[in-house]
Amino acid sequence: MDTAIKSAASPFRLERVLSLFDRFAAWGSAAILVLYVVSGFGLTRTEQVSNLTGGVISRGFAFTLHNNLYIPLLVFFGFHTFMGLRRALIRTTRQKSLAGWVAVGAGAVVVTYLAVLGLA
Repeated sequence: MDTAIKSAASPFRLERVLSLFDRFAAWGSAAILVLYVVSGFGLTRTEQVSNLTGGVISRGFAFTLHNNLYIPLLVFFGFHTFMGLRRALIRTTRQKSLAGWVAVGAGAVVVTYLAVLGLA
């Protein structure tokens, strides 16, 4: 009876949580990218996009949406990319800790670079 209770309550697994966040980041990045493309078309082909969306996306709304989606797209896509790098390193090196630190370091370098670009 104790074994049934132990197997039902699984311990907290970091890999499972990271995998769940990665899946969320992948789908979130895809959704944001679609909105980013639609809002970009809303800037260049305002009348067509306004007709296709029933007037929901006007030129002003498309501009605001397009400018505000840049950072979330980078965050979601960056997390998803570096999780893939981490998985590839784990397969290659068989060392989760090293792979995690390399992915975090690479992510920090990229975020710093993008922050410097944003300030320039």
